[in-house]
Amino acid sequence: MGGISDPSAEQAVQLKDIWKSYGGVPVLKGVTLGIRPGEIHALIGGNGAGKSTLMKILTGVEVCDSGEILIHGESFRRLNPREAHAIGVYLVPQEPSLFPNLTVLENIQLSLPADRRPSRAQVAEAVASLGQPIDLDQLAKDLSISGQQLIELARGLLHNARVLIVDEPTAALTARETQLLFEQLKKMAADGMAIFYITHRLHEVFDLCDSASVLRDGVLVLECPTAECDVDALVNAMVPDRADAASGFSRERICDPNAEPALVIDNLSGEGFRNISLRIAPGEVVGLAGVVGSGRTELAETVFGIRPVLDGKILLHGTELKGKRSPRKAMAAGIGYVPEDRHAHGVFLSGTVVENATSGVLDRIAKVLVKTSEANRVSDDLMDQVALQPGPRTRKVLNLSGGNQQKVALAKNLACEPTVLILDEPTRGIDAGARLDLYAAIEALALRGLAVLLISSDFEEIAQLSTRVLIMRDGQVKNELHPPHISVEAVHAAAFGGKSGVSAA
Repeated sequence: MGGISDPSAEQAVQLKDIWKSYGGVPVLKGVTLGIRPGEIHALIGGNGAGKSTLMKILTGVEVCDSGEILIHGESFRRLNPREAHAIGVYLVPQEPSLFPNLTVLENIQLSLPADRRPSRAQVAEAVASLGQPIDLDQLAKDLSISGQQLIELARGLLHNARVLIVDEPTAALTARETQLLFEQLKKMAADGMAIFYITHRLHEVFDLCDSASVLRDGVLVLECPTAECDVDALVNAMVPDRADAASGFSRERICDPNAEPALVIDNLSGEGFRNISLRIAPGEVVGLAGVVGSGRTELAETVFGIRPVLDGKILLHGTELKGKRSPRKAMAAGIGYVPEDRHAHGVFLSGTVVENATSGVLDRIAKVLVKTSEANRVSDDLMDQVALQPGPRTRKVLNLSGGNQQKVALAKNLACEPTVLILDEPTRGIDAGARLDLYAAIEALALRGLAVLLISSDFEEIAQLSTRVLIMRDGQVKNELHPPHISVEAVHAAAFGGKSGVSAA
């Protein structure tokens, strides 16, 4: 925990009776919230709860309609981002915002004013403190999602923030990387920094935070020390009518052992992995776990035709996929792929819901012009399947929450009627309600006979959803777990080379 030394100390931040509306619709309704120096405070809530708006007001990105902001005792009616930075308020965003064609060093140095620009040695020290080696001369576009996130954290360190807002920092991190991050945040809190920690991973609240607040529909519905509440209390406050929705997932669904596998990978080697063999039957959800760099995403991209096959075979329903591969050919054969980075590769942000949903099946709904009625019918059916938040089909995907954007990415794949579906980090950075919707959609798809390959850094998710779990390390499948031996502890041990209690695959 952050370790609050003096609970009676002056608060680092007080947000008093904050109201904010958009188009006459209130999104914050009199929220009062505070945090002390040395405290790590979790801020949680579902889509549209108001947590992002509240933090935007604190960082000067938005202006509240009424209310008061006090930072270290100084009162503000409104702030702008420059003023917020000047008084030590810094936001580490969920989606990294780096210049792709600049180096790591240039991205970090240019984020600070010229008179406070850090030296190469200072940047190197800040990056090294986060526990993952990163080449300062590497282009930002070549970093993994986790690497980009760590650079954003390094920016915050070098801004000398007194109040740090961290938005979903572990969504793309492995368990080890998360542990290193938590150690760093605890050290920063021990030095007196006040940290707002936004997360949808509720176990993190108790691993890291001293206190927690739950927002629902713009109202603060729960605020308590983490020592005095539990996961059930947080879930019930956030989504009280859906707390048990995930309990119906049948992890131990029995598949027909005599059924022809939907997907067979035979001694496959590619960029970042080698000699991988696995098979997935219709109706199976096979979890693929491992640390970042283990080769999981490279394997998925090779199966989908993004990367080349260097050796081995891929068979779909008994037929080998030969010749030059491509995503278009993979989709035509019946393979769907929801990628890790939904903004870069999963959806067309500037497109509407209906445009995204039907983008992969234009040949079915158009000859010269798109048949609007057919596009709407297909879109509506798909949106029902993924439980998209109700609203017009003409909504821009850019304006949807992260959870609803991910649902659109899934729907776009389902339009192509795949028989094999690869999901790479499907719940990264989405709230508890959207997570349950996606879990339900995965269950429904498996019951319909789809073969699902689930890649996730969330070992709890892997353990909960998978009928079978494969563990990758160093570009190879090292272990395979079956019920009843699938647990978070077993997956974690196998992923990091510990004693998992099972033999290598």
